[in-house]
Amino acid sequence: METDDIRRRIDFAAAEAALVSRFGIPADALIPLLFSLRYGGDWSCASGDVSAISAVTKTTVYDEASQTGYSLEEIFLFIDPALLEREGTVHRLEKCGSAPARLLVKRPYRVRLGAERAIKMTVHPLEREIRTEELSIVEMVFSGSTAYGIDHELEHLAGREIRGEELQVFRFG
Repeated sequence: METDDIRRRIDFAAAEAALVSRFGIPADALIPLLFSLRYGGDWSCASGDVSAISAVTKTTVYDEASQTGYSLEEIFLFIDPALLEREGTVHRLEKCGSAPARLLVKRPYRVRLGAERAIKMTVHPLEREIRTEELSIVEMVFSGSTAYGIDHELEHLAGREIRGEELQVFRFG
């Protein structure tokens, strides 16, 4: 590894660590946000007196004339989240962790989530910039894949494993 690469990695790690003091939150509560940034997807963590989940939304911006675009990511961190409302039912395949195969599960189409605090990280790939801000709103509504992810992560915080039907209930047509 080159010296410049090492410096870049150290600087990036220091910027991540600085978020803890900037927002005055326990370091463990930041883990889901940083995992979503580094590895993608939604994450959860419960440690001591604090629990947290991250949820990712993606918006693709595409210019037909130049045939180029980018996907803007917004990563939401909810500290001490609470599910306030579920709406609808969506049947979908999910796989989690060390589970051997995907399961057919039922998730809500829309969720209303409250939290003690909410932080939003916006990742802009063209600008190569990561903006992070605390939100004044601590109650939000999500639908579609973001709602499924939130429901999934809340299951983890509650200590439950994903339950559903095995893939073998499907038949080939």
